[in-house]
Amino acid sequence: MFSLTDEQIAFIENDIKVRGITSPDLSIDLLDHICCVIENELDGYRNFDTVYQETLLLFGEKGLKEIQDETNRLLTFKHYYIMNSTMKISGYISSLMILSGAFFKFNHWPGASALMLVGVFLLTVLFLPLLFILKFKASAESNRSIALSIIAFVSSILFSVGIIFRIMHWPGAQFMLIIGGVLLLLAYLPIYFISVYKNTTNKLNATATVILIIAGVGLFLTETGMSGIPRPTSDSFWRGVTESNDLLNFSIQENDKRYEKVAKQLSTDSSETKSESILQLKSATDELMTYTKKMKAFLISKTEGISEAEAEKIKLDALRTAGGGGLPDILFGEPSSPYSAKQLQNKIESYKQVVEKIAPSTDLNRLNTGNFMMYGEEVSWEQSNFDQLPIALIIFNIIRIELGIIATESAALNQI
Repeated sequence: MFSLTDEQIAFIENDIKVRGITSPDLSIDLLDHICCVIENELDGYRNFDTVYQETLLLFGEKGLKEIQDETNRLLTFKHYYIMNSTMKISGYISSLMILSGAFFKFNHWPGASALMLVGVFLLTVLFLPLLFILKFKASAESNRSIALSIIAFVSSILFSVGIIFRIMHWPGAQFMLIIGGVLLLLAYLPIYFISVYKNTTNKLNATATVILIIAGVGLFLTETGMSGIPRPTSDSFWRGVTESNDLLNFSIQENDKRYEKVAKQLSTDSSETKSESILQLKSATDELMTYTKKMKAFLISKTEGISEAEAEKIKLDALRTAGGGGLPDILFGEPSSPYSAKQLQNKIESYKQVVEKIAPSTDLNRLNTGNFMMYGEEVSWEQSNFDQLPIALIIFNIIRIELGIIATESAALNQI
């Protein structure tokens, strides 16, 4: 077996440092290992330089630098492999749950919302934070790469949390989704394009990636802001909307006539109890109907960008192509919001209590605000009437509720 000279050993030691090995202990171990390999491989046919280059190839494409990086990970990031495994497992599980949830929702199977919610939650609290930490700690990146990682992390978190908020009907979902899209388009893409496009071999990949991200974000934001009935909306649907509105106005007029008739009868009747009951019923009905009327005007004004006074006079047919942007935040915001779905539900329940007190035998099923089963999944009253719907359908559902109020009023009048 050949032995290395002091000059050859010194050369190897210096070359190890040049190749990025900064740890003294690692440098000594590598020097000893390389020297042993070279001495075993040296023979009379190959010189030192040839055997040394062949030995370096044994350390992989990245060479000794990769060993130093791996050592740094182990020294500064002791739980690297546990976190790396957790990141991969959470990524697989969350993506599978999101895809399954979307498939379940498409087929109207129960559990779709729960699957998507848990999937997005795992993606947000486990996969994305671990991915960012591991990427940030793994290597000494350039400032541009670090900026890209931070922007991508923030925009991904905004998208994920925004989707959770949207599923749970919490306020701020639309804002987070839009900000996440803006960060991707105006911050991430320019830096990414400039960084990658400099590499001539990746110009096509960089261009394709940028185009796909722009198209994807654009389609997502379009769907977010314009979810609803496709254009043109079915004429039969609009016929139902206008006829329901006409029926509502007719029913209100009929009840007013009945109030006048009852008032004349009570003028010859000395019963103060009936008179008080009639006044309470009319007052409660007028108050609730005034609220629903203002609610419709408020929602239309927010969607169409007009004043509430103009919204009260708008023709329903003008809402054929209207969207529903921003309505989830209004309808599913804080319960104390004056025009939230929850507030409307509470007012209906209060009205039912008044009617039940005045006319106990009145049928109140027309104003049922409880949960019900749809496609095997329990759905809340608020969700069934207002969830992810365009303004046209929301107004139509409020009209249906108003018809129920007037019908209940009429039934109570018959009982008094």
